[in-house]
Amino acid sequence: MTEAGRTAPLNRPSVLFVCTANRIRSPLAAALFRNYLIREGLPLQRWRVNSAGTWVQEEMPSPEEVIQASFARGLDLRKHRSQKVNEGLLSSHNLILVMEQGHKEALLHVFPHHSGRIFTLSEMSNGNSEIKDPPALTTSYIDDLLDQMSGLIQKGLPRILLLAHGNS
Repeated sequence: MTEAGRTAPLNRPSVLFVCTANRIRSPLAAALFRNYLIREGLPLQRWRVNSAGTWVQEEMPSPEEVIQASFARGLDLRKHRSQKVNEGLLSSHNLILVMEQGHKEALLHVFPHHSGRIFTLSEMSNGNSEIKDPPALTTSYIDDLLDQMSGLIQKGLPRILLLAHGNS
């Protein structure tokens, strides 16, 4: 590794999803992405998929409303615990996908040497939309959030898979 960051991709594909508190958006995105890998026939044990937050109270679970709404879609967040993004997490992932432009700006400010690997999720499909926290933790809002993220992951999947392998 050089001072400017990694010189070569990691030996296995990896994606780190980042939001603010790491309790709703990024754990949901990671769970959705894992489901897409399974659907694509890609063995999960060969991947590293994690989530973290920029402003985190460590070891907090996802809210019960989020756990229940996601469980209805086959996503299990019961074991999730929040963690703060740090150099170690960023260095151990080939691709970092954030939910909002502000997350990207914050990470680039603190960790500029990772600039070539930090993108908003919508950039994977050449978009510029942001994935905002739901205004309330109702099933309807959580379902809308899941639909938005699922659509962006599905549309951006070819680019996500490429970048997750450390290719540009």
